[in-house]
Order: sequence, then structure tokens, then C-alpha cells
Amino acid sequence: MISVKNLYKEFKQDDKILYVLNGISVDFKKGEKVAIIGPSGSGKSTFLRCINALETPTSGEIFFKERKVDSSSSEIDDIRKNIGMVFQHFNLFPHMTIFENITFAPTMLKIYSPSQAKELAMALLEKVGLKDKWNVHPSRLSGGQKQRVAIVRSLMMNPEVMLFDEPTSALDPEVVKDVIGLMIEIAKSGMTMIMVTHEMSFVRRAATRVIFMDEGKIIADTTPENFFNNCENVRISKFLNKLI
Repeated sequence: MISVKNLYKEFKQDDKILYVLNGISVDFKKGEKVAIIGPSGSGKSTFLRCINALETPTSGEIFFKERKVDSSSSEIDDIRKNIGMVFQHFNLFPHMTIFENITFAPTMLKIYSPSQAKELAMALLEKVGLKDKWNVHPSRLSGGQKQRVAIVRSLMMNPEVMLFDEPTSALDPEVVKDVIGLMIEIAKSGMTMIMVTHEMSFVRRAATRVIFMDEGKIIADTTPENFFNNCENVRISKFLNKLI
């Protein structure tokens, strides 16, 4: 479904060049639940943003269903309709109600009629326990509620793939469980998911595959069972010892 070929990404900082991604090649299949983990600064979020063309690689190629993902392409908007993304910090429109936040894009892009969007929006809000919040603004929601709304907003686009960029990192510990529970329900639905996360409980319960990144490279690409129980890589063992 998604094919990444020899991906590099460099950033200029002052007079130095930061090598963030260093030759990543990997494929993602339909229906997979891939957890991307690794230390801070390993290039995980940059990699995820490249998949959705929110970052432009220095070199290399990304294909979604054999169509090149390129921010300058006339097809990029159509490709992005099929690749939803949930960010760390929600990115909800503060001047819009919750209902307006989640129905704005699918109605503007004519994915649904206003009546269809309303029906789906209310059904999804009910599913995540926020139907009674449909007419309030984001400022009146907790962090966990905002993230659930952000996930619903992505689901409203009916994407084929969902990207999650550390969706629980900005949340208080007591609300992380609710968001993880929602993500597990999405995983059970068969949705293709690629997630940058440090939530090992989610990785153990829902991931079908684990990718470990360090210094812009993929160090391991394996099953959760092998990753947690049969890992002989010293760098990965050191990382896990700090988390578990």
C-alpha cells in the first residue's frame, strides 16, 4: 500500500546540516498496525510527516498505491484524502465548535453532503463519548477529549490509512488510557495504521509490527513478540530498559 525507497531528509541549522533520515526503505501493507518507536531525535515524526507530504524529503521516493507522494503534484490533495493524520497537539480550530471542526473538511471537499456529514459526525461523537459536546468549542474540552475529537476528525474523511504522531504525548497520564482504548478499537476495525508512540501497552495489544528507529535509520523491523522477547540488539535493549 505504501512504499518508501531510500529516503533521506536533511535540515540546515545555523551553519550545520542535520541528517534526520538516512536512507530509509520500507513497505507497509494494507491492514497492518505498525508501531514506530525509538529515542527522541531519531527521525520518527519526520518520517511520518514525509509519508503525508507534510515534509519534503531531501531525496528518495514515497508511493501510495503506486502513486508518488509529492507535495508539488496535482494529485497530492487526492492522496491526502486517503491518509489521515492525528498530531500530538490536536490542531483543532479554536473558533469552531466540535461539530464544525469535524464536518468542515468532508463537506468542503464534497466527500459527504451536509446531512450525511451530520449523521456520521454525531454517530462518531457518540461512539467516543462526546455527543453532548458537539456544540462547544475546543477550549472547553480536556486534552483527552480534544484528542478524541482530532481522531474523529480524521475518521470523518474515511481514510485508507491513519498516521498517529505520538497522540498521547501531550496528555495527562490519567486520560491516556481513554485515547489508547479508542486507538485499539480503530485497530480492530481493520484500518491500516502507522503510529509513532511510546505507549508500550498499545504496541503489545494492537500492533502487528514494530519498527525501531535510531539516528534516522531503521534498526529493527519485526513482530511485537520478537521485539520484546527475543531482542539481542544492545541499543534496543537499553531503550526498552528505560521504558519498561
